[in-house]
Amino acid sequence: MQFNIKKGLDLPITGSPDQVISEGAQVKTVALLGADYPGLKPRMAVQEGDRVKLGQELFSDKQTPGVIFTSPGCGTVKAVNRGAKRALQSVVIELDGDEAESFASYSQAELSKLGAEKVQENLLASGLWTALRTRPYSKVPEPGTKPSSIFINAMDTNPLAADPHVVIGERKSDFQNGITVLTQLTEGSVYVCKAPEVKLDTGDAVVAEFNGPHPAGLPGTHIHFIDPVGPTKTVWSIGYQDVLAIGALFVTGQLNSERIIALAGPSVEIPRLVRTRLGANTDELVDGQLKDADYRVVSGSVLSGRKAANWSAYLGRYHTQLSVLREGRERELFGWIVAGSKKYSFLNIYTTS
Repeated sequence: MQFNIKKGLDLPITGSPDQVISEGAQVKTVALLGADYPGLKPRMAVQEGDRVKLGQELFSDKQTPGVIFTSPGCGTVKAVNRGAKRALQSVVIELDGDEAESFASYSQAELSKLGAEKVQENLLASGLWTALRTRPYSKVPEPGTKPSSIFINAMDTNPLAADPHVVIGERKSDFQNGITVLTQLTEGSVYVCKAPEVKLDTGDAVVAEFNGPHPAGLPGTHIHFIDPVGPTKTVWSIGYQDVLAIGALFVTGQLNSERIIALAGPSVEIPRLVRTRLGANTDELVDGQLKDADYRVVSGSVLSGRKAANWSAYLGRYHTQLSVLREGRERELFGWIVAGSKKYSFLNIYTTS
């Protein structure tokens, strides 16, 4: 099945990453951010000073019983930051050691015969259930529910994004195993959405190809064309790197916290893909990598990401890029009278657009 998106945005921005994976800086702290989970009402399982393992429960959600959020690293709980009305901002872990929780593991032959109950149990215990998001509302699904279908997004049309094909190419078996596991969570179809030129082994999943400018690579676009949601109909979506983590979990019994991200943008000295980990400290990732003194780090896309600073200076749970921009505090002489010279506008409101 193929879809051609004709209208969209191709943002002219410099600093596109070289699509070759290199090792990122070793970060000292990681964090889970409350902003990644709309409507979260946490019940804390740890406090500042507690030692935790990779995959150990940090908190659960009062709104969705059974859903737990696990530590993205081994170390000590350095801070539990709260905002207005005691809303959870972040839980920061200072990394130290490599102790990790163990979870159920299976042979490759067993993966297709597990059934929804065993799959859900392992995803919930490991915290990888939170990789799934519902449409509509973009929330973590309630345990025990089943979607009309599941969408795996194996493409990215955001500006400065990493090429998913490069990332999946390193771990093809994990991707295939992850798809096998996810097919047991729905009685409907599992769709793998990808670019036309990309070749992937997707097993029993249905392949959907999308061509065109952004937002051709967004899950919302895929869902709209293939299986639109409604008041009584829900579908789930998941990113390709979380599919890799699920595939690794069910075979090894260990939580894989690796994240390949694009470190890119006009202010980055050498834009490229870097290997880091979930919730990595963004200040440490960009240290020594920038060419501008006055910059803004955005976790996620320049179109939909958020500023990473202070308590939120960590890689978002669903983000696969760090976009670094100049702050742009420069003032233009008589800018009010210049008819948009050298400026870009999607709506063609400038003479140069």
